[in-house]
Amino acid sequence: MEDFEIITFEYSDPYDGAATVPADKVVAEFMKQYKCYFSPEYYPEDEVWFMRSRLFLSYRDKTGGDKPMTVMLIGPITDELVAEIKAAVTQLYVKRCPDCGEKMPKKWKWPVCEVCRDL
Repeated sequence: MEDFEIITFEYSDPYDGAATVPADKVVAEFMKQYKCYFSPEYYPEDEVWFMRSRLFLSYRDKTGGDKPMTVMLIGPITDELVAEIKAAVTQLYVKRCPDCGEKMPKKWKWPVCEVCRDL
């Protein structure tokens, strides 16, 4: 079992990260960094750019803000690992009703779902 490294960059300078992450915890640790620096509350899904190669994957801020961030995972990147991380990232952007937990359309203008709104 191989270890991974997670590095977060601000501009191109190392900013934060975890030097050694075991393979069985890599998705959870990567998602902690992702949530910290790309909170769905502030970063729309289409403004965070994904890139991968054989030995790294990264998500990068494309909003044009004043401090662009990149969260990078370094290690043996498999298709299964990419699928797991992409699924976890997608789940962050699912909009749910805070009252009942039901999924809501992304463009829904109310803070709760239609059923809860009409109660």
